[in-house]
Amino acid sequence: MDITILALIGATGISNFAGVWVLGLPQKDARELSSHRFFNRLSQSVERRLPFIMEVRRQSRLAARRSEGLRSLPEMLDILTLGLSAGLSFDASLELYCNRSTTELSIAFRHAMDSWRMGIATRDEALSELATELELAALKRFSDAVSQALAFGSPLAAVLEQQSQAIRDEQRSQVEEQIEKVPVKMLIPLGTLIVPAMLLAILGPLLGSAIALG
Repeated sequence: MDITILALIGATGISNFAGVWVLGLPQKDARELSSHRFFNRLSQSVERRLPFIMEVRRQSRLAARRSEGLRSLPEMLDILTLGLSAGLSFDASLELYCNRSTTELSIAFRHAMDSWRMGIATRDEALSELATELELAALKRFSDAVSQALAFGSPLAAVLEQQSQAIRDEQRSQVEEQIEKVPVKMLIPLGTLIVPAMLLAILGPLLGSAIALG
């Protein structure tokens, strides 16, 4: 997504520059157009598009965080399963994972665990809020499974093992889907950067000569 942001900024500059020449200003204004005025207009145009660019960047960061969280989930579930199988409680198994890992997911779980230990929220509330914050369906399923198992005394280790395998299958499907989308995504920056540049290279000298002669 950072490539897309750069493409948007580059396309904004190129399209505005081409727009000045192709869409046209009156000849008098064209002669009086200075470098300062051009960059001032370009800056104003970029500022108008800045909220959209910032939103794209925010979505990019959120998507990266979700992707990292999804990659870290199987490891967390494996460690929790081993801890529960060894006779540890859920909290002790989760603390084992948080102590062994330095990912954003482990840090988020550490904060959630601190919140229910200090009585700020219940375990169910903290896990549900974490799943909502990261917007991960797999984490929501994990939260629901933990809440039900701890409430009814069901064996949690087997459920977590199944979830770990399901998440790995989901990751494999997402990787295959992303690979299929790569050629289409490459068309966006190439189209927005190359086509305006070609128009500028072809029409710019012609219009410049016409304005100079006029």
